[in-house]
Amino acid sequence: MENPGENKVVIVGESGVGKTCILDRYINKNFTEGQLPTLAAQFCRKNFKLSDGRSITLDIWDTAGQEKFRSLNRIFYKNARAVIIVYDITSRKSFEEAKDYWRNQITQNCDSDIVIAIAGNKCDLYEEKEVSDEEGEELAKSICACFSLTSAKNDSGIDNLFENICQKLLNPDFDFWPNEPKKNENKKDQRNGGTQNKKDNTRDSIKLDGKIKKKKKKCFKIF
Repeated sequence: MENPGENKVVIVGESGVGKTCILDRYINKNFTEGQLPTLAAQFCRKNFKLSDGRSITLDIWDTAGQEKFRSLNRIFYKNARAVIIVYDITSRKSFEEAKDYWRNQITQNCDSDIVIAIAGNKCDLYEEKEVSDEEGEELAKSICACFSLTSAKNDSGIDNLFENICQKLLNPDFDFWPNEPKKNENKKDQRNGGTQNKKDNTRDSIKLDGKIKKKKKKCFKIF
């Protein structure tokens, strides 16, 4: 069984992208319209037992996105095993900050084997989006991260997001993109006149057979 302190997960991103709402929906199955900005950080612990018998505990830190707290956020990267970068699909600025500032923060402050996830939040506002799904996927692939479109409002994609993180923490060889063609396969296809197996080109969403069951929850606000 994993030790609680060994699976620290940090949620980062611009203010207003929905970090706290994602955590509240995941932990408490609750959504609050007009959620107030997080001050400094909020901490939650959640214990899991997977269907195959493995157990894992996540210590999840929801950090503030306002610029005045950015220097403080560096504290929360210490000993983190996973980080979730959240952006708002209706805000181009939040995506550019995810791609530049927040990605650089992870590179500078986290271990090289950190598990990274990208969440394109507020997917219920799909008609108002300023960031395409493909851009989110490309960002995730560029840093070997998993990608999920999420909505805290309608509870979409959030369980899948955390399930992928748990799988990767328990199995470092877990592949976020199992249907992507390998580089050597691409070269082979080019030698054969560009013919590729159709299955290799599909980008199906990741589906996990193991379901994570909620066992225990605790939340504390840090001011």
